[in-house]
Amino acid sequence: MKLNVTAHNTFSHQPIKRSRFFRALAGSCISACALVLLASCGGGSSSSSSSSGSKNPAPVISTISPSSAPAGSSSLTLTVTGTQFISGSVVRWGGSARTTTYVSSTKLTATINSADLATAGTGTVTVFNPAPGGGTSGSLFFTIQSVASLSVSTVQLPDATHSRQYSYTLQASGGISPYTYTLTSGSLPSGLSLSSGGVISGTPPSVSSDTTSSFTVQVMDSSYHPGTATKALNLLVRAGSLGRNETCGTATPISNGVIRASISPYGDVDVYSFQGTAGSLVTIETYAQRLTLYGDPSVTDDFLDTFLELLNSSCVQIDYNDDISSGLTDSLISGYLPYTGTYYIRVSDLRGDGRPDFIYDLHLSGAN
Repeated sequence: MKLNVTAHNTFSHQPIKRSRFFRALAGSCISACALVLLASCGGGSSSSSSSSGSKNPAPVISTISPSSAPAGSSSLTLTVTGTQFISGSVVRWGGSARTTTYVSSTKLTATINSADLATAGTGTVTVFNPAPGGGTSGSLFFTIQSVASLSVSTVQLPDATHSRQYSYTLQASGGISPYTYTLTSGSLPSGLSLSSGGVISGTPPSVSSDTTSSFTVQVMDSSYHPGTATKALNLLVRAGSLGRNETCGTATPISNGVIRASISPYGDVDVYSFQGTAGSLVTIETYAQRLTLYGDPSVTDDFLDTFLELLNSSCVQIDYNDDISSGLTDSLISGYLPYTGTYYIRVSDLRGDGRPDFIYDLHLSGAN
């Protein structure tokens, strides 16, 4: 009997132990499944809070630089300033994306293609920020300016003489500067050369008689598809001295360009003549060479104080200028010509001084 009782008691306790184990295991599975179900249903507040805070701002633009360019320009870099730019911000031209570089939250740069600048008109600039959130900024406008036809505006060169330094800068207009000059036919007088910047310079040798050299220069502009123009010119090298051009009767004929000369000797006056058309805007300007005469090469001063006059065909003063502005001793005259015909330019030192190193550049534009 004891054996049976013992055996009964042993077996009767095993089901009880198994039941508690399985109930505990089942409880654990239900809890785990509940967590999985809760996650799959989007439960939890931290995920929702993170999502709502990651939207991109809408960009705002305030300025673009440059804001204009001539029609036909090569590609350029546009700088856009504003606020709320992000690393994914894109500059758009007329609604189309352009290659953009993120500089900061207030600055972007973008490449505007030559095709965007091919014809005169207006380009529309915006900035786009991608989703989530984001959007497109307001617009700013880029002006593509019309360009006049390219031409060489120098028509007459001053004479040269043997053993005397010569310097004259050709002038062009229209197209897109800077310009590049070349000699396409003929030849310059011996001792003279033409730089790519349009400066004819050098020192002619002696000639037995007055000698004229004929040649053609070509100017090329800096358009994406460069334009060219040509001009036939003559340059006379005199066998004798040029003489003194101190009166309207002995004036040196010039046209659009830059001549380099000096007020020398003491009390010298230089007079030049040009042809003009009524209503044309003419600009005449002198730039005096800065000199270092006090032993300190780091200090320069304007020892030539140019006095500039515009005279009519009777050699009567029409206009004059002493200083461009206070503290500057260069001179400027700009205005519309009253008649068609001959005009004179007179250059002197305001103090009546003069010496070989009182060198100046005389710029003329708007003449025939």
